[in-house]
Amino acid sequence: MVHQTFRCTLEVEQLPPLSAAHNKTDGMADRRPLLLLTRPQAASEAFWAALPRETRENAECLINPLMSIHVTGPLPSLDGVTGLIFTSANGLHAYKALGGANLDLPAIAVGEGTAKAVRSFGFDTDVAGGTADQLVQHILDRGYPGGLLHVRGEVAIGDVARRLSENGVPTAEAILYQQKLEPFSERTREALSQDRHILAPVFSPRTAQQLGRESDGATHIRFAAISRAVADALPDAVADRVRIAKMPNRDGMVQLVSEMISDDLTLERRQRDL
Repeated sequence: MVHQTFRCTLEVEQLPPLSAAHNKTDGMADRRPLLLLTRPQAASEAFWAALPRETRENAECLINPLMSIHVTGPLPSLDGVTGLIFTSANGLHAYKALGGANLDLPAIAVGEGTAKAVRSFGFDTDVAGGTADQLVQHILDRGYPGGLLHVRGEVAIGDVARRLSENGVPTAEAILYQQKLEPFSERTREALSQDRHILAPVFSPRTAQQLGRESDGATHIRFAAISRAVADALPDAVADRVRIAKMPNRDGMVQLVSEMISDDLTLERRQRDL
């Protein structure tokens, strides 16, 4: 698996990876905060691109996915399905990989990040508030009929299909992919050994648990959690280094990460001026 480090520019995807996780500027080690992104490669690149230009210019980005996605299928028959539920862009990608068509059905996305992928495929997309609880309530409030299908991975939270079915909206599940945990690369471990601010955004409890295991002992990492549930999945020992997004979605995480990068830069300048 390739783990990439990007310089902060507007077109990061077009740049080759750096030869090391700590590029040099005028002979000095890069003192900008390091943003450690641990989602799958495409999702990490999309999050990096969503950050404000100023944030990207004042940080360095290292992508080390801690979870890899493996499409398994099968795609079930969609006869009688009246709507699809997606709680991750990975579900949409697996659906496409298995030959799923752009049907004349509503697609309900858990949040705006997932909705972007679903819309790009052409579905008429309805967006919930960002969490499994908000998704279930959104579907109930909108009065969707039965016959929904939740497209998901082997590991999922929220019991969406069961809760909807118990509340009068019959919903089935299609498990189309597996999520396998991955370790830190040597490049990442080298980066963690440096004396610099490191910020790790976390988007799921399972990734939080793996990140906690892999970063054990790295006391200079701070964490940006998308929700309280994700924050609680991190080790108790790092609780004082965790901040939680005000909104449990990508916009909330973009705001939080931008604020934390700005705080790190301010602290670095103060320390340099002492």
